[in-house]
Amino acid sequence: MIILDELPFSHVENFGFRHFCSVACPRFMVPSRRTITKDIFDIFLLEKASLKSLLCDNKQRVSLTTDILTFITTASYMVITTHFIDQDWQLRRRIISFNTISDHKGETIGMQLEKCLLDWGIERVFTVTVDNASANKVAIT
Repeated sequence: MIILDELPFSHVENFGFRHFCSVACPRFMVPSRRTITKDIFDIFLLEKASLKSLLCDNKQRVSLTTDILTFITTASYMVITTHFIDQDWQLRRRIISFNTISDHKGETIGMQLEKCLLDWGIERVFTVTVDNASANKVAIT
């Protein structure tokens, strides 16, 4: 529920949620926010390892898209998405990086891309799609 509905971890501490659980299934003990956080992080690590294995074991080419988002708080985030064909010939996409970025300079963007590729063990990149910002020319070359 927490993952599927993208709820905050603290949702399990809300009175309404605890009351609902006590009525729906009185014997169910609602886990704490810390337990939920740990369990979801463990799921994340398993999913990341599984995706990493899929991308590295197949040695297939992937395509990447990237963009930088700047929020009203002036914090900037760079997102990198990988696109690939799975063993059932279905096009898949997964966000493999969502990190803060200090500036919009091409060198910084390029280093972030390189760091992500090394972290994921991706060696074969087919294409990288970016927006038309001038810094992207430096980042990709």
